[in-house]
Amino acid sequence: MGDRWELGAAAGGSLLLCAALLAAGCALGLRLGRGRGAADRWALVWLCYDALVHFVLEGPFVCLSLVGNVANSDGLIASLWKEYGRADARWLYFDPTIVSVEILTVALDGSLALFLIYAIVKEKHYRDKVAWGE
Repeated sequence: MGDRWELGAAAGGSLLLCAALLAAGCALGLRLGRGRGAADRWALVWLCYDALVHFVLEGPFVCLSLVGNVANSDGLIASLWKEYGRADARWLYFDPTIVSVEILTVALDGSLALFLIYAIVKEKHYRDKVAWGE
């Protein structure tokens, strides 16, 4: 019970960045969802946050990994991934499995989130089928 839990600067910055992305996703989703039902507004909030996470957090990780490695990089995004790498070193150094999965999530999931945002905002007939696989 004597151990004290402390939040380091990198972890604090990481949480602050994620909170900022959540606030931006909420603001953008609610703005895009004006005049729509509650389900559409909250779907837009989630999709905007999801797209931001894929492109702002995971995209730079892929770039850092392809041109070098996270362990030797500087900056806010690199410090976030270094903190993550404290739990699993595969995130610090180029691991083909991790990087290939992240490439897929950035390219496919991020693009799908943008596509669904477009479909909801433009009220396309296929939006429910794409989102829910109906």
